[in-house]
This record gives sequence, C-alpha cells and structure tokens, in this order.
Amino acid sequence: MKYTVSTEIALPREKVAQLLADPALLPKWLRGLVLHEPLAGEHGQLGTTSRVVMQMGQRKLECTETITRREPADLRVIPKTSVVHFDRESSARVCGAPCATG
Repeated sequence: MKYTVSTEIALPREKVAQLLADPALLPKWLRGLVLHEPLAGEHGQLGTTSRVVMQMGQRKLECTETITRREPADLRVIPKTSVVHFDRESSARVCGAPCATG
C-alpha cells in the first residue's frame, strides 16, 4: 500500500523551516508522535533513516522512515520563489497493545 499525506502549516515559511529542522519541535506538527529516533544519518537530512512511533487512538503505528527529498537543502535560507519539498517514505506495522517504544 502506498499513500501520500500533505501537511499545510499556516505559519511564515521561516517558522515552518524551523519546525522541519528541529527534532524537539516535531510533536508540534506531527500529530500523535510518541518517538522519533534516527537510526542512520542526521535528523532531517536526505537519506536519513529513523524509527517513528505514532499513537492513533488505541493503536500504535511503528514506522521506519527515510528522507527521500529535501529541497532546498539549507532550510535556513529559502528564496521567496522556492517551493519547499520535504518528502519521506515509510514502511510500517500497526501494533495492538503493547508496541515497544524504547
């Protein structure tokens, strides 16, 4: 199964770039986040693989996520005419209770 999720964040682009770049801010825009830990690479960088655990109602969803596109590469300086792309691919399993988080 493959699906696409698009998130619109009604904030200035500089603030959105901060939300994408800072792992401490992930829970502010990634609803249901329980855990996000890089397994290989640096947070938010192209090619980085992370373990992600999400709480969805009574279930937890555990994913392995890979950053597949990040444009522009430097989110600190975004030209006004640029569109920001921050794409991820995930493979997941849904857990009943319990699903390990640590």
